[in-house]
Amino acid sequence: MFSKALLTTALISAVSAHQNFHQIWINDVTAGNQAGIRMPPSNSPVVDVTSNDMACNVPSTNGAAVKTLDASAGDAIKVQWDQSGHPGPITHYLKAVDDAATATGEGDGWFKIDELDYASGKWASEVMGANNMTHEFKLPTGLASGQYLLRSEMLALHSSQTLGGGQFYIGCAQLKVAGTGSGSCGPTISIPGAYKKDDANIYIPNYYNGYDATTYKAPGGPVASCGAGSGGSAPTTPSAPKPSNSTVPAVPSVSASPSAVPSPAASAVAEATPSPVASSSPAPSSGAGNNGALPATFSLDTFIAWLEGKAGSSTKARRHARAF
Repeated sequence: MFSKALLTTALISAVSAHQNFHQIWINDVTAGNQAGIRMPPSNSPVVDVTSNDMACNVPSTNGAAVKTLDASAGDAIKVQWDQSGHPGPITHYLKAVDDAATATGEGDGWFKIDELDYASGKWASEVMGANNMTHEFKLPTGLASGQYLLRSEMLALHSSQTLGGGQFYIGCAQLKVAGTGSGSCGPTISIPGAYKKDDANIYIPNYYNGYDATTYKAPGGPVASCGAGSGGSAPTTPSAPKPSNSTVPAVPSVSASPSAVPSPAASAVAEATPSPVASSSPAPSSGAGNNGALPATFSLDTFIAWLEGKAGSSTKARRHARAF
């Protein structure tokens, strides 16, 4: 049996706005909105973990038209994403390349430099939401001089109870780094290749049924070490606490002013169709039963029948708002 509150939260999360990585600061200095970032053609997620789009998203922007930003090993980095209600972690990777303007990013050589999963009862996305959708970390001090792609990834887990339901939001910035390290950073992974759709941190069948979010670790392995004796990045946000005998539900807190109200659908999985303008449809006011309302508890079959009954009369919400 499912509770109304839990399914309502799932539906709201499923239709909240999609998102893009759109601004970067280096030591609190920014070149401007979208500067240095390869912007994709839409704010839709990548859902096929075997796709080359997993590297730097849909390659819509010519890298030669994107400014390559100067940075130094150990610099403080701040990224900003569009506002979104999707729960999940944020991770950052680097890949050394010969020319950031022409490299596609596909294949081996990526190493993780930052990760924030679930901290103090909140997903990384919620922590960011309370900080104007920004997240801060540092480049490793052991980086060698050269050009790099910086990959920012937000994994939305609101549909992770479905195989293939994980939604990856990805953006790549182009960096030219001054450093004194050896250039040896590891472990490294291949993107695509490192992620599998049935990985335990991508496919979570019990996400809405007692999943302990404090145990979660994002895909991609551990944060890398770079250079002799140097560690990876030092995130400015504390890592998630790991209580030994408590269970924290994975359902994220819901804002008092959600960005979109869901219209009924046969599934809680969000659509990937982008939209530059946010609008909303009225929430369902009737359903199966004599008075149009669902009982306090109900079966999955009853819930699906209720949704199917409403699907023919409700308008579909356009819900891919962009916020800057």
